[in-house]
Amino acid sequence: MYMNGSALSNEQTPGGATPHSLPMLGVVLVAAGRGERLGAAVPKAFVELRGRTLIEFGIAVATSLPHRGHLVIVVPEQRAAQTLDLIDSIVQPDSSWSVTVVPGGRERHESVSFGIDALPESVNTVLVHDAARPFASAELFERVISEVHRTGDSVVPALPIANTLKRVDAEGIVHETIDRTPLVAVQTPQGFPRETIAAAHATAQLHTDPPTDDAEVVQRAGARVRTVTGEMRAHKLTTPDDLRILEFFLAANVVGLAEEA
Repeated sequence: MYMNGSALSNEQTPGGATPHSLPMLGVVLVAAGRGERLGAAVPKAFVELRGRTLIEFGIAVATSLPHRGHLVIVVPEQRAAQTLDLIDSIVQPDSSWSVTVVPGGRERHESVSFGIDALPESVNTVLVHDAARPFASAELFERVISEVHRTGDSVVPALPIANTLKRVDAEGIVHETIDRTPLVAVQTPQGFPRETIAAAHATAQLHTDPPTDDAEVVQRAGARVRTVTGEMRAHKLTTPDDLRILEFFLAANVVGLAEEA
């Protein structure tokens, strides 16, 4: 585990007294993926958009939330030093957020488990967010947090499916049209009571097929998952085409800020 300077100053004073109340909210920023489908020369979270890496956007939005929280960033081990430098450039010394960096695992669910283990014991609500979704808004984070607190359930952002869905075989032959009415596309951040997500990840290795997201991890453990409304801007970088979509969202945001000024 690696810790940046602001995290040390936020967590403990030399005399052992805690200068602030303990964090109740934890965010695990998952940035350990290789991004093989993207074909980039660097891990996906370290791809740049207009000179800023995707992980920088994730750090900035998480630590902008008006909570006393703890952010754990899960990265490839060889990217730890770079990540610590990015934290120091983004998170102010007087921030209400403390930050640590941990190395990732072989699979995504292992990386998330490592991130959860690194959270302080005081954290009772956990958000898991993909660094590959750099433009998820603070409002989306708050919507998920509020629903977790209101219901005590696990919560994921979701969008309705707009396109017609077809089931095809290995040769691309269409066999049937799928009813899209009960289907949604889920995003991150996904929110959980600490006990729920920690217990679910403790048994995740018992399944032979790896889960695709943390909602599936907790569902396999028998927990209920609710949805809240997602947002188009929380688009995930997976392929080179997604880079163009993210560039569009970034350009639109820059124009919007200029108009407000």
